Amino acid sequence: MNILDIHTHRLPAEPGQAIQNCQPAEFIPLAGAYYSVGIHPWYLTRESFVRQWELLLSAIHSPQVLAIGEAGLDKLAQTDYVLQQEAFEKQAILAHEMGYPLVIHAVRSADEIIRFKRKMQPSNPWIIHGFRGKKELALQYIREGIYLSLGEKYQEEALRQIPSEYLFLETDESLIDIHSLYERAALLLEMPVCKLMQQVQQNINNVFFRQ
Repeated sequence: MNILDIHTHRLPAEPGQAIQNCQPAEFIPLAGAYYSVGIHPWYLTRESFVRQWELLLSAIHSPQVLAIGEAGLDKLAQTDYVLQQEAFEKQAILAHEMGYPLVIHAVRSADEIIRFKRKMQPSNPWIIHGFRGKKELALQYIREGIYLSLGEKYQEEALRQIPSEYLFLETDESLIDIHSLYERAALLLEMPVCKLMQQVQQNINNVFFRQ
């Protein structure tokens, strides 16, 4: 097991090196690869929701799917916010029932995300992917037991506030190499890069391979 990148939209150089994210209709798994599959709020319409949900229910039974997501709430998206909340809650319940981690796309929606989590009291891990918020928001999520995954752009002070056992790194849609992200983060945290990699790998084992 050598996964260090928990969220990417690019095909990894070698299968099994990252968790590739895709929409339900795009899920055509390659041998040896790992995936997260979910209904993203950007691509959600009332007309397509039923079909996307059916495809998601089919995809999650693949042993190569390790997480549900990106599910999410995005106040800057054109998608109706009530529909976003409906789709998010439905995916969150599914992830809880199946025991999958929930990978979350959150834009200006921290209050709603936290409110959902407090209401549901899920036993499965929740992860905010591509977190770019300030340290205060990072601590707010951590207090709720929510993991944070950082990509190419993030607040350095926020990184320093995240307990190592709640931290993931990802490339998302950027072309940067995941190892460069680890090197930068380790430098900011003033710790050996090998130690950071070891800690995040342990987090990945605990969260994505807990079933």
